[in-house]
Formats: sequence, C-alpha cells, structure tokens
Amino acid sequence: MPVDNSDFKSLLTNIDRKYTPLREVIKESWNRSSNYGLITDNFVNKVLLNRKELEKRINKNRDIKDKFDLVFSEFRKNLIGVSSVFFITDKEGYVLSAKNHLNDFINLKKGQNFSEFYLGTNAAGLTLYSKQPATVKTKEHYFKYLTAYNSTAYPILDEYDNLKGCIAAFYTDQFDNNLLEMIVKLFAFALTDKIPAEKILKNKNDKAAPNTGSKARYSFADIITNSENMKKAIEVSQIAARNDSTVMLVGESGTGKEMFAQAIHNYNHRQNSPFVAVNVGAVPKDLVESEFFGYEEGAFTGARRGGRPGKFELANGGTIFLDEIEEMTLSAQQNLLRVIQEREVTRIGGTHALPIDVRIITASKSRLIDKVKKGEFREDLYYRLNVIRIPIPNLKDRQDDIMLLVNNFIKIHCQKFGIPVKKVAAESKKYFLEYDWPGNVREIENMIEGIITFALDDEVIKPEHLPKELKKYQNPEQEKVKIMSLEAAERAAVLNALKKSNNNISKAAEILNISRATLYNKLNKYNIERE
Repeated sequence: MPVDNSDFKSLLTNIDRKYTPLREVIKESWNRSSNYGLITDNFVNKVLLNRKELEKRINKNRDIKDKFDLVFSEFRKNLIGVSSVFFITDKEGYVLSAKNHLNDFINLKKGQNFSEFYLGTNAAGLTLYSKQPATVKTKEHYFKYLTAYNSTAYPILDEYDNLKGCIAAFYTDQFDNNLLEMIVKLFAFALTDKIPAEKILKNKNDKAAPNTGSKARYSFADIITNSENMKKAIEVSQIAARNDSTVMLVGESGTGKEMFAQAIHNYNHRQNSPFVAVNVGAVPKDLVESEFFGYEEGAFTGARRGGRPGKFELANGGTIFLDEIEEMTLSAQQNLLRVIQEREVTRIGGTHALPIDVRIITASKSRLIDKVKKGEFREDLYYRLNVIRIPIPNLKDRQDDIMLLVNNFIKIHCQKFGIPVKKVAAESKKYFLEYDWPGNVREIENMIEGIITFALDDEVIKPEHLPKELKKYQNPEQEKVKIMSLEAAERAAVLNALKKSNNNISKAAEILNISRATLYNKLNKYNIERE
C-alpha cells in the first residue's frame, strides 16, 4: 500500500539508507518511488513480459527498435572495453532491445520494466516521467543493487513531441558521464531522425578512410588463449613491438594475423597514429602501385582530380599492415623496397618524393622463401621484411583454446542478439573438439553465429543445432587408430598426448588419464624420446 512520505527525513529513515541526495530532482523521485510502495533492498526487477506480449510491443515500436539495432551493430566495436548495457524502452518503460558489453550486466532482459513506478529512481524512469534527458549517479539510484552503476537516458519523441520511449545506458563509474551522455543523445537523434541513422553511419564510415587511415582496435589483452604456442607468439610480438623493426607474421587464413598486427601497433609508441591494413591479394594487379603509392592528377585515364594519396601516405607516422604479401607483383616489390630503403614515396605521375615514417608489418599464409627460390619474390625484399618472423599457430594445434573460443563467441553473439548467454551441451562439446577447423578462428566465429541463430529459443546448444559438416567430420587420426594393433594404438596415443601437451610429461599423463610413472614406463616400452 503506497504511503505518504512528504517528510524527506522520515523517508530516509524508512528506507534505511545512509546517503542523502542533494539534487532536488532526485529527492522528488525518491519520494515518488517510496509512495509507489517500492522497497530499496529489493534485488530483482520482477516485472517481465511474456513472449507474446513482448512481441506485440516490439511490433508496435518496430521503427525505433530496428534503427537502434542497426546503429548499435555499427558502433559496438567502438565501445569495446566500455562495461555497459544500452537499451531502449517503449513509453511505458518496457525494454524492447538491450545490448550488453558485460556478461549478465545488471541482469537486464528484454521485457523488463524500467519505469520509475517499478524500478524507482533511475535515468530511464526519470526520462519517461519528465520527457527530459536524465543522468543518475551511483548512490542516487533508489534500489541498492543499482548503486554500483551510473545511468543516463534520453527521450525518444515523435514529430509532435509525443513520448515514444527512451534510450538509456547503465555503466560503471570509471567512464566519463559526459561521453556516455553524448553517445546516448546521438543514438536518440538517430532514432528520431533528427540526424538520420543512415547519415550517422555514413559519417562514421567516411571518417575511417580519408586522411588518417584506420584505427587499430585490438590489443594483446583481446587475444584469448591457454595455448603455450600462442602465448609464445604473444611474448615475441610484445618484444617486437618495442621498436620499429619490420615484422613478418606467418600463419594460415583465419589464425588472427591482423589481430596480432593491431596489437603490435597498439603496444608501440605509434599507437595514437594511423593503422592502415591492406589485403594485397584483394587489390587488382594493375592497380597495386596506384593503391600503395598514390597518383597525381592526370597520371592516367580516369585519375581523380587532385590526385589521390596511397596507403603509405595515409599510414604516415603510424603502421601499415600488408596481408598476403606473397601476392605482390614484382614491379610493386621493387617500389616497396625503395620505400623501405629511402623512407620516401613518389606518386605515379609525380615529380618529387614525399618523406614518410611508417612501421611495416607483413603477413603471409605460405612459405615466402619458396617463392624466393622460384624467382616470384625478390630475395633482397624478403630479407628486408623478414627481420622479425612470428609464426601464428593453427587452431588444430591449440586444442586447449577450442572451447575457450567457442564460449567466447557464444557470449559475443548472444549479446549482439540481446539474449541470455547459452551453454554447450556435453554431447555437443565432443564435435567441437574433434573437428579439424581448417578455417581456424574465423571459421569458429562464423559457425557459432549460425548456431546461435538456430538455437535462439533454447538455453543449451544441442547436437541438433550444429551444422552437418561439424557432425559428419571424422578425424583422420582417429581413423588410423581404428585399424592399428592395440600396441600401435597405445604408442600413437602417447605420441599424440606429448604433441598436444608440448612434451610436458604432467600434462600428457593427465590427457592419458595415467600417472607420470606409468607414462615414463610406456616411453621406455615404445622407445619414445621427447624432442
């Protein structure tokens, strides 16, 4: 039963809080929250729409919901590291879509109600009550379980200033309130067409290209691994990042070579300068030189008025990453060698050289030395690029990382879809572990996104959600074991365990589920020497 709390001191006594709000707007909201009969110690928002009612409200507000999902999907990579949840509500306060950046962040779900009537003083509730932007800081929240966070919200109004809902965010105290308020306001403008969503996305994409190059968003902390080989690659990369020597990353497609390149850049003193990535194999051969070194106006038919800077100019002061370097033409290789030696670049059709200061990182998915021997790659350029060589291991050689990556990508895609994070059934796990992953980490990420799509309504990923190629795959090593003698199979198992454990006796014994002493006996029995 609501009670009258016109006496604010009496209110503070009733709700047993040692904090007294200073802002009048917060005091008034606390009074209303108490009059609604809310208890500050309540931990869970118990109001949750059923699926049918939620779908009804989403369809009613489809325009703002779809725009929110579109804009957020484009900006989410820029918000990596911001522990937050962004969400939109309808005018009654029901959450229509939520995008988490932290697993179970404040336990927010679609269909919950964040109006002041149900959740007391919070930014979304204040905005829905007043139709004005609002920010609520930590202890100003009425419910105790929200006092670890800040919240900010902005109203979504139609062309007649009627309230349609709000966009809001909860975030930790380590982030600047002004920055989060600006982001929420920008999103609100996109949802109300004050700044059309398409224009925001166009401006975002335009800013990434013209004169500053791209921004490297990954650091070494983003590389998820338990693999000793991968940890070694990270360690060597961190050493390489301390100076500006050229680096060559070697690994199959999908192993994460560009992530390593970005991490090296962000670990280096150039971290606030441009990072320009170029897939050499994707550039048409007749455009390679103009793409890399730029051109002057009139250099050739169809040349842009005023000319165009090449990738090396765009990367000036920062880092250029040349992926699939083995695909570079011999003429372009000659120009690249000159750039490295002279530290200057001349545009096609130009008459003077432009000095540049660029750190070069290359990547190859094949043995470049083999191309040198065939005369398809310049030997002098090879040795210029191969100053520090860092092999990136394949996923099949990182057995301990497979489920780590599976669970990580499940979390990412569930957050993208605004659904609870799913678990993997035990019978599904074996398929992930037995598969060979020829596409490496890229394949595992894309496969998980598809699996989540088919498992949207289930809490657990079961075998029926998995693609056929995953379930039908038969590991060739397992086929060999089937036709071996018992002793040959045991010897093969010991060798395989040693390989998987990087010759670590304790880990190999654990894999085989035997004692160290027993493993030593089998090494002697089968005359196996550790490398």
